[in-house]
Amino acid sequence: MMRSTHVLTISLASLATLLLVACATPPVEHLYRLDYPLASSSQAEAQYELVIATIKLPEAVNRQQLVIQKSATESIVSDEQRWLAPLDEQLTNALTAHLRKNLPDAWLSSDTGINAGIATTPGNSLPRYQVKVQVDQLVINSGDQLTLEASWVVLDSSRKLLKREHQVFTVRLNGIAYEAVAPAMSEAARQLAEQVGASVAGVRK
Repeated sequence: MMRSTHVLTISLASLATLLLVACATPPVEHLYRLDYPLASSSQAEAQYELVIATIKLPEAVNRQQLVIQKSATESIVSDEQRWLAPLDEQLTNALTAHLRKNLPDAWLSSDTGINAGIATTPGNSLPRYQVKVQVDQLVINSGDQLTLEASWVVLDSSRKLLKREHQVFTVRLNGIAYEAVAPAMSEAARQLAEQVGASVAGVRK
């Protein structure tokens, strides 16, 4: 009887030690970024300027943590699964990169960038357009699909509306792990850029 009590005491002490070690070990952070093409060293001579405004996202998903939809009424926010940079910034960079590839005759700049005022400088005769994109809804269903609903407009240099579009992009997630989210988001950004580029090309005709 005494021996059994001694063994039990040791086991409880070992369990307490393991729990303390587990609590003392900080959780591992996993950081994710969007995949998009790098700028080419060679580019055609610019025929017009295209200013890309920062993409607007709903506040609920525009955070560093990944937000996963568990059900129709419940979302999970993971502190260990994070975007490497703010999601609106990453989406804007991805859109700009894809448009630079799809519209080689455009000079691209951001609405806050160093070249944002190039069209207003003396001697510059390039036509100027601006693109504004708003993500109306972003839903990531774990193990299922990612849905990105977006609206965008194309404006001329006087901010006259030339084109207004709205579209829903759905991409299947390749697995149930968090690692499947960034590739799906990257693909949704590529599809969005393709449609935005088509809108810009349409008003240029």
